[in-house]
Amino acid sequence: MNSQWIGKHKNELDTPALIIDFDKLKDNIQKMNAFGISHSVHIRPHCKTHKCSKIALLQEASGAIGISAAKLSEAEVLIDSEIQSILLTSPVVSPAKFPRLLSCIKKAKELILVLDHIENAKALNHLALENQLVIKVLVDIDGGIGRTGVSFENALEFAKLIHEFKGLSLQGIQCYAGHLQHVQDFAERKNLSLTVMKKAAQMRQTFLETGLNALILTGTGTGTYDIDVEAQVTEIQPGSYAVMDVEYAKIGSIKHPEQFIDFKHAMTLITSVLSKNQKGHVTVDAGTKSIYVDAQHCPQIISHPNLEYSWGGFGDEHGKIFGVGVEQLKLGEIIEMIVPHCDPTINLYDQFFVLNNDRVIDIWEIDMRGCSQ
Repeated sequence: MNSQWIGKHKNELDTPALIIDFDKLKDNIQKMNAFGISHSVHIRPHCKTHKCSKIALLQEASGAIGISAAKLSEAEVLIDSEIQSILLTSPVVSPAKFPRLLSCIKKAKELILVLDHIENAKALNHLALENQLVIKVLVDIDGGIGRTGVSFENALEFAKLIHEFKGLSLQGIQCYAGHLQHVQDFAERKNLSLTVMKKAAQMRQTFLETGLNALILTGTGTGTYDIDVEAQVTEIQPGSYAVMDVEYAKIGSIKHPEQFIDFKHAMTLITSVLSKNQKGHVTVDAGTKSIYVDAQHCPQIISHPNLEYSWGGFGDEHGKIFGVGVEQLKLGEIIEMIVPHCDPTINLYDQFFVLNNDRVIDIWEIDMRGCSQ
């Protein structure tokens, strides 16, 4: 850890940098867990957002049933961090990954996989039997994205086939409607999501009535966390709620038609003015290598309310700041902003600077950065 930054004010940090307000992060995590308790649903946050085992451990310690991971390499980090239960939300298909998968299964306290194809089921069953193991699995049902998952029409027959494999232990269903998480209108989002998730709940009931094990119905993201509980999901997988971003801030919520105010913006990015020779704008040191480019949303500046950010065609390393009062900015002045999309922006950084009252109290490694395999 770079201990020289401990105690420094955020405006003294080298830039660009990601900073986390610890109290806001903690509030977000506790609010989601309180929601889970009050609605009798388990919280299994997705680490694909923050990519940080320190945050995952904080989520687990605050009451999460476990952590969701998108990739095997993320699961490896979580296992080494002693996370109690891990759900791998993407199928593990490539034989090249099987030695690592086997190591994870042996080391993990609990690792649950998802399946959407019989050939993958056969391969994992063979792996399990060959190593005297039983692998916990969920049937992954396509919630409408067209990304992974069996169709609803084929889910029951697929589950029956899985049930026959001695090396696999069917635990239930995953159904994630990721394409609905940012539907702007809350009522429309609710209608669309419940249409999918109630269908998944009915499929779970069909599993049970057929004699299949289906303890789990999991899915759901930040945008539908307070919607899908009406479909009797047993656990939810929100990710962005912990830190938030512009994309989620712009959708409607049950409390506000045009703003998602359920959770606080715990993570921001700081950048510095490095040139001010041009009329009407200044150049800062955060470009496309520092902030993930979103086609619909630009970063939202919060330190200087009348200023706006644009990538501006300035290339990978630089960004453009313009607006009322831009000429008053000084060289080296810090600009603080909310990023458009937290997940891929975080994946560009090695560490979070963790703040209390705007001063650094800790530095957390983003130890799942680059874990794409």
